[in-house]
Amino acid sequence: MSMTEMMRGKSMPADKKNDIKLAQHDFANVRMVQIGCVLDVLAEAIERVKISLILPKLLEHPTHMAQVLNGTKFEKAVHLVESFVRRREFILREKRPPLMDHGIIQIIDFFQRNNKMYHLFPSYYNHMSDNEKKLLTAFQMLFDLAKDRLYRTSTDAIAQERQLHAMYKRNEVVKEQVEVMRQKIEEQKVAIRTRMAAKEAYLQNYEDLLLKKKREKNERIQTEIDRCTRLVRANKKSSMERQADLEEQLQKTRTNYETSTKTYLKQEKVFREEKNKLILQLQAIIKKYDHSIGEKMIENMQLTDEHQKAKKALDEYMVGFRKVERVYKQIVVKREEEEARRRQHRILVFAMNRAATKIQKYWRKWKKHMRRKNRRNKKG
Repeated sequence: MSMTEMMRGKSMPADKKNDIKLAQHDFANVRMVQIGCVLDVLAEAIERVKISLILPKLLEHPTHMAQVLNGTKFEKAVHLVESFVRRREFILREKRPPLMDHGIIQIIDFFQRNNKMYHLFPSYYNHMSDNEKKLLTAFQMLFDLAKDRLYRTSTDAIAQERQLHAMYKRNEVVKEQVEVMRQKIEEQKVAIRTRMAAKEAYLQNYEDLLLKKKREKNERIQTEIDRCTRLVRANKKSSMERQADLEEQLQKTRTNYETSTKTYLKQEKVFREEKNKLILQLQAIIKKYDHSIGEKMIENMQLTDEHQKAKKALDEYMVGFRKVERVYKQIVVKREEEEARRRQHRILVFAMNRAATKIQKYWRKWKKHMRRKNRRNKKG
């Protein structure tokens, strides 16, 4: 039975009504607490995204980060980053994945837990790339959407439904106006068709006039063609006469050409002999060049083989060298630690000896003072 049916029926006891009200109040409180938890989780996620976006820039500039964080409650991050920077060469040399290194995991965990740290680096936070800004915008939109949906009540939903219904009515009015406009457009199209028909009739008359003028022009063109034909015949006659003169000149030119050709043939024979000599010389030079190139190629192949052998020997040597280098570094580290312990022990011994010397001097001075004091007391 719903709440409305219960209210319409017989009157309930006062205790039962109070229990229902308390249950509704508790449900509302639980719902508000759950909504707050969800929104807190989203807000915390956004803050962690912000510090994660500027974390690579902080690791690229550890000096600037140290200047900002020294003297604050986040000073531990400086030591973590300095430790990572000291070990970065070994990490890169071993090609270790980032999440396989315990130091980088500690850095990420510290920055994630202290995400408010990004407020100390406004220059990095305010100069992000477009993709990073889009990511923050997407998270902020997710937070706003979740906040709007979680805090929306049935009253808000009903109000939104009423707004949608009012928009539907306005849309219907707009549809009617569009239909009226469509009818007006159809009427305008009919009027345009009428005007187009009148223009087509006018164009037909104009086309007939153009045909008449075309016929007149064709007649004038034919008359001009006849006149040009007569001129062509006259020009042809004069051209024939000119052609006879040119044939006579051609005969003279042919005779001169034959004489010149004989002379050129003699010269060509001489030039051909010189060309053959030059070709023989060129072939000899090419043969010599091919022989030299062959020797150089053989020498180059030999040098290449020697280079490969030397490179292979170098690689084998580097394998042993790296093993010796690792052992050397381990020995150096142990030696440095042992030297540090010895130095600390010498400092401690020196401090103890100096303290004992001071105490002995003070003790002698005190004993001397007491003896003098006793003598004065005896004399008195």
